[in-house]
Amino acid sequence: MTRRTKMWACAVVMTSSAVVLGARVEPQRGAAQPASSAAWLKRPPTEEIRKNIDRAWMTQAAIGGMMDYWFKHSVEPNGFIQENLDRQWKPWGTQREASINGQGRQLYSMAVAYEMAPSPEYKAALTRGMDFLMKMRDPEFGGYYDRVGPNHEIINDNKTGFSSFAIFSLAEAGRVTGDRRYTDAAMVFFREMRDKMREGPFIGTGNYRRDFMLRAPGGFGGPGRGGPGAPAAPGAPGAAAAPGAAAPPTGPPGAAPGGPARRYRINLHAFEALLSLYDTTKSEEVWYQIAQELKAIERLYDYKIGYLPESYDEEWKPVGNPSGNPGHLFEWASLLSRAVELGADPKFIELGSRSLDLGLKSYNEEIGGLGGVGADGKPARMLWWPQSEVVKATANYAILHGRSELWRYHHKTLEFLKREYFDPKDGGWFADYVHGQPRAERGERAFYKGSVDGPEWGAYHQMSMFHDIWRITDPDYKPGPAMASRNPATRGKE
Repeated sequence: MTRRTKMWACAVVMTSSAVVLGARVEPQRGAAQPASSAAWLKRPPTEEIRKNIDRAWMTQAAIGGMMDYWFKHSVEPNGFIQENLDRQWKPWGTQREASINGQGRQLYSMAVAYEMAPSPEYKAALTRGMDFLMKMRDPEFGGYYDRVGPNHEIINDNKTGFSSFAIFSLAEAGRVTGDRRYTDAAMVFFREMRDKMREGPFIGTGNYRRDFMLRAPGGFGGPGRGGPGAPAAPGAPGAAAAPGAAAPPTGPPGAAPGGPARRYRINLHAFEALLSLYDTTKSEEVWYQIAQELKAIERLYDYKIGYLPESYDEEWKPVGNPSGNPGHLFEWASLLSRAVELGADPKFIELGSRSLDLGLKSYNEEIGGLGGVGADGKPARMLWWPQSEVVKATANYAILHGRSELWRYHHKTLEFLKREYFDPKDGGWFADYVHGQPRAERGERAFYKGSVDGPEWGAYHQMSMFHDIWRITDPDYKPGPAMASRNPATRGKE
């Protein structure tokens, strides 16, 4: 079997509801460069922003109330990050492994925490963690192993859609430290994902075998996401297929047998990583990829309902329920806003704004958060992360896009988080909330800092919320290496 050196795909031609995939188009110097004008900005007076956002509290909640604990208790001497922790920050369960998803998310959180509050201790822990992540790289085929043990023993050598968190954390660490090792490694992996892990116009949307030649079981968001496992039997759902072959007809979650199969999926985290990489490097090559994905997003967007479908069948027709994951509606709103900040066409603000509005249709006014009621009408778990995305997106569109009516959702959801998710006794956040079920009656697991027995729960959504609001409420903010002088509330000097 010969190694595949390039995957099909970048040019997108839309014919009615189908996307036709062509050969990858090489970036041209100066092509599709970002705009420089900020005429789209509808920022209210600073006094109004300050009435709604307490930046000092934001910093304290992010650093003293959360990240101080993660830095102290989760980062081991060799950089391995233990994420599944009990209420007192001791390891819980059987998880002793690092996924590129979990490690990458947590390193992003550590990088932006270091930017918000620079200190030698933070930088030392971040450096150890980044060194560990860089050793997760496959020296033969490139990319990063999906899961390794605390001493880098390989648990799962597939390359997954969550690999984008390697780019994300490398780019952010490079930005805040100024260390070119990280940005250079991020660019190398960006090219590998672009050329070897592509689905149509989008990068990093599926799981691949170690050499990138075959799809691996458990595609992005599907079976196998939670941990390593044996390959599926040939022909079984999740089994690998030859390049270009039709995916097994598993369909979307909850789809009836014989329904449309989910073949393609847009990875919002890969798009997020691209924005971060461009912000750090200002690379024309990276912007070209962002521009290609934005063109596809514009064409695939459902203008009738007001959202971007994330799952598609073989002909790129949407599959699944648009409100099946309302948290992603808020994430896409924030990401499209960020793309415009970096130079994308302001028309994407309207697309993000409509996505946010659709997400608010799942807002629970009684509780003050997203969701909380199951299909059977009974109370359902409300996880930490969708609430964080509501707080972030509503602040973003109120501050940058003039939607002052969103402040009420922002404040109501933030108060809900403070009341039900913050741990006032031991620091950090709890993972979930169930309306009408006191936490003390749900057992000790309801108080733990980990949501599952695996490396998937850390500070990513919380720090994304805190950092984005901290960033956009500072009119003088400029991305770059963290300096103590930028933040008078910092505890240390470099």
